Amino acid sequence: FIQINLSMSEALKKELIFYGSYHSDAVNKLIHAVCVPLLLWTGQAMLAPFVLCTVADHPITMCTLGTCVYILYYLYLHPVVGMITLPLLSAMAYSAHLYWSMDLDNKWMVLIGIHVVSWIAQFIGHGKFEGRRPALLDSLVQAVLTAPFFVFFEYCFFFGLFEDLHLEVQREVYKEIARKRQ
Repeated sequence: FIQINLSMSEALKKELIFYGSYHSDAVNKLIHAVCVPLLLWTGQAMLAPFVLCTVADHPITMCTLGTCVYILYYLYLHPVVGMITLPLLSAMAYSAHLYWSMDLDNKWMVLIGIHVVSWIAQFIGHGKFEGRRPALLDSLVQAVLTAPFFVFFEYCFFFGLFEDLHLEVQREVYKEIARKRQ
């Protein structure tokens, strides 16, 4: 019998506070709520054509492998949010694979264009609205691997899940922002 701890670890709470301290402006949060999933999906779509192996006549692509890594990592970080992200990440990976069957010219250019515009929008969000450099400059792993997780957490907060945690994190975020501005 394996017991799963559904409580929030202190380390993850600190990471949520760290992320929140870089994303407190409403416009910047909206930009990230749109652009981070787009970056994740375009990344998945860019990896989808690369087949690693075939299992029972089903291709295992770099997208499949990458999505499994994200899902397992998110389940490890927080099982409940991990379970919420599982169908979302799976659907994103499925649609990333379907993208390549579309009758569309310049598929790579479309993906790269969406990807680049999403990054630029986030930098504008940080520079113009947040007034703070992106966390990406402090932690590349945070930007690539855990940023989508924190955006999923923000969606959970938006829909009223984990209200006590949201209030606690927000209190600490405001303290951290005030400390940085001194």
